[in-house]
Order: sequence, then structure tokens, then C-alpha cells
Amino acid sequence: MGRLLCLLALFPTSAFGATGYVVRVDSGLVYLDFNEKNGAAPGRAFEVYTEGAQLKHPVTGKSLGRMENKIAEGTLQEIKEQYSIGKLSAQAPTVKPGMRARLSAPPAQTDGQTPARAPRWKSPVFDYKITGMAVANFAGDGKMTLALADSKKVYLYSYPPQDPKPLAEFAQPGTAPRLLALESADLNGNGKAELFVTLFNEVLGRLETSILELNGNNWEKIAELPWAVRAHQNADGRALLAVQQLVEDPTFPFSAIYPLVFNEGKYAAGKGAIRYKYVDWIYDFTQADFDGTPALLRFTNTHRLKLHFKRGSWATPEAYGQTPSRIRWQGRLLEFHPPVPVGYQDKKRAAVYLVRNNSMLGSLSEPFGLFQNAEVQRKTWNGVSLSNDWKTDLGGYSTALALVPDPAQPHDLAVAVVGSSGQSSLWIYDP
Repeated sequence: MGRLLCLLALFPTSAFGATGYVVRVDSGLVYLDFNEKNGAAPGRAFEVYTEGAQLKHPVTGKSLGRMENKIAEGTLQEIKEQYSIGKLSAQAPTVKPGMRARLSAPPAQTDGQTPARAPRWKSPVFDYKITGMAVANFAGDGKMTLALADSKKVYLYSYPPQDPKPLAEFAQPGTAPRLLALESADLNGNGKAELFVTLFNEVLGRLETSILELNGNNWEKIAELPWAVRAHQNADGRALLAVQQLVEDPTFPFSAIYPLVFNEGKYAAGKGAIRYKYVDWIYDFTQADFDGTPALLRFTNTHRLKLHFKRGSWATPEAYGQTPSRIRWQGRLLEFHPPVPVGYQDKKRAAVYLVRNNSMLGSLSEPFGLFQNAEVQRKTWNGVSLSNDWKTDLGGYSTALALVPDPAQPHDLAVAVVGSSGQSSLWIYDP
């Protein structure tokens, strides 16, 4: 980092945020003596610096402040009563307790406009279209790794990925498989997350899931299920895996939705169907808790996100969850919507993250799954409706997003971005 001149006398104090100190450093996280009274808030930027020699005016001899050496920068993640926790935007081994810290000036907002958020980090470009994503401890070593899929293969990378070359890959056998979605969980309890690869088998004409586990540097297929597997959150934020089977019945082409369990060495549909009024497709719903009020969140057939409470409901006026990942079954179009993660990091208040993919040629191309750009929006419930906290424009469309490492304490919002050239990238945001 180069030296920066801090000439405080030339600027009004409102141009700067509060100053304080680094209290502790722990694996990319820094503890700072900022709290709400100092203006600390999740998502606000900060910088770490050291002070150098004092500057004096050569004629008047007046002090102009001290030179500063910028060491690192980052974003606040969590605000406590007496301190805050921030995440550095890059590895900075020289950050130490006792160094100075400064909050950035609050971003200027225009009345009626949603604040924009830029990605904190972008991965190298991958030479394929991402159809699914999962971030989990696949190796069992306590470290998060990234699984991505295109229509035929699954790839493993470090998280965040530094190299477009995968650490491992798995080619789904068969003449015409179409990989549609990825999920992860350590259901078998061996300390390593399994990867659940949902695909459409063109030969057999059925939806199925391959279960992979990482063995050294190789993916191994350990089981196969005749169902789709999808994670949804319950009202307290925990992710649960569920399964559903397609049936050859044009009147009702689905089985019921069941929890996925691991019993006596086998993966199976658990007892007790997961039943919600208006929900029949496993990729249409999740749950949230809005300040103590549980709600079912589901996509309607017009892509509105509808919130169902014990008494009453509300729907977004705009469409969300559009996707090119789809199949036609028994005369019905089934869409594998991007997940709708719900985070609880800001004073445990539910934040909903939504993808809005925009059609290439307007409404004419949407039925064909042709998209060229997208927005990701973070929304919170204000007691009447979902209101925007921030949004970001993507350079392409998105098929997947996830809160990492988990919705209860997310440090990252990871978004898979697919460009019009057929290449993809992973963009990481402060949630």
C-alpha cells in the first residue's frame, strides 16, 4: 500500500468516519472498537492504517496532520454493543492489534433510490455456463470449497477460487444427462459434506440425483436417487434437504415432498410429507422468520415472490427467480429457480436475497430461457412489504447464489454469474 497524505484541515470532519483501533485479528477477521454510536453498521467499509511523521506547513509552521500508511481495507460484518467485527477484503498479514482504523464516510443516497453494492471479489473466468453451485466442507478438513456444475460435469475449486483449473471434476455418465442443480449436506455424518447433483436423464426420461463424495482428489459416486433434491430453510434459518419424484400423471405430475434422511447406511425419503398450501413443486419455496412472525415464501406461476403469513399474504409487484434451468414434464414447464437464501446476520433480522434475470429480447425470449443480465437484491420486511436494502447489477444472468458459511452468520454472498459469451464467474459480496 502506498503512502497517503492526510490533510485533515482541508476537509470538513463529516467527510470522514469515526477513527478507532484494531483490537484483535483472527484469520481474516478484525475486531475494532467501533459500535453503533460511532456509526458502525453491517456493510460499511473501513480501512486500517499506521501513522507516520507529522507534516508542517513550510511557511506558517502549522501542523497539517500526519502521514498515513494504508495497510488494509475491509467491510464490517457484525456489530456488537462495544465492538464490531469486520472482514478484510484481502489477506493482510501485517494487520496487528493497536493499529489505527477508520470508518468510511456513509454512502450518499438519493431519496427513492436503492443503494447499489459492488462485488468485493470476482473469480477467474470459467469456460462453461454454471448451472449449479454449492459451498461446503467437502474434504472434511474444516475448509470451505466450491462445487460448480455445467450441464454435464461437476468441478471442485478452492473457496474463493483463485485458479480456473479445477481441483477435481466428475463427468456424469450417460448419453445425454442435463445437470440442473447442486445441493450439499453431511447427511451420513462422516464429517464431509456430500454433493447432491440433480439432473434430468434424457434416456430414461426421469429426474434423478447422483450423490458424490470427495475421496482425496476425486469425486466418487456413492448413491443414486430417483428424486430431485432441494434445500429449503425452515423458519429458524436452518437448511433442510427434501426430495420429490416426478410421476407420469398429466393431472398431477408430482409426488409429495419429503425430507431426505440417512438411515442404516441408506439415503431415503423420511416419514411425514412436507405439505404447504399452494406448494406442489420442490423448487418453488422456502421459509423465513420476520421479527418473530414465520412466513412461507413461494414463487407464483408469474414469478412473483409471495409471502404467506398465518393471517394474510403479500406478493412482490416485480418478477424474480427466472431461470434457463428448466424441463417440460407432462405438458408443464418446471423451473429450477435460483435459491432464495434468507440471512439473519443483522440483529437476527431476516434478509431475503433475490435474483431477477432479465430476458434477452424482453417478454418474447423469456419462455425460451434466454437471459442477458440480472440484478441481485437484498430485501427486508418493514411490517407492510419487502423493501430494498441494496441491489447489484450483474454482467450476465445468475443460476445460483448462497450465503457462506451459513445463513445464521454469513460472511459472504456468493453469486454465480453467466455471461452472454458462455463463460462464467463467481462474484462475492458483503451480505
